Amino acid sequence: MFHGSYDHVLDDKGRTSLPKELRLELARFEGEPWLIALAQCLAIYPAPDFEAIQRELSRVSKLNASAQQLKRLITGMAVRCPIDRQGRILIPPKARSWASLERQIVFAGVGEHIEIWDRARHHTELERIRENYDAYTRDLGDFEL
Repeated sequence: MFHGSYDHVLDDKGRTSLPKELRLELARFEGEPWLIALAQCLAIYPAPDFEAIQRELSRVSKLNASAQQLKRLITGMAVRCPIDRQGRILIPPKARSWASLERQIVFAGVGEHIEIWDRARHHTELERIRENYDAYTRDLGDFEL
């Protein structure tokens, strides 16, 4: 499971070092991780989890327009995410553009995957969550912290 939030920077080529804690957790899985696009950020999934997402998407009806849109985004933007010997990853230009990533980024471990956010956008998202916290916990019903 991935946890924590880490501020990092992108270099001019779109490379960044993956935080050691997240890198060690990814190393537990076989295969190269995958980088995919989400609504407002990018996500890194271990290969087995990405393959499970692919299987689920392939099971959804080809007549379901919402499913096809998500499939187009997730599958169409997916790229392998190798980690080099220095612990760096390369975020391709198209993916950086999609997530509005500039220089200041945040890695957020969120359970089964790692999100990559523009730092300002991540801050805005966390503020939105703070403002709606009571509604979110109420929507979860029996969920307790």
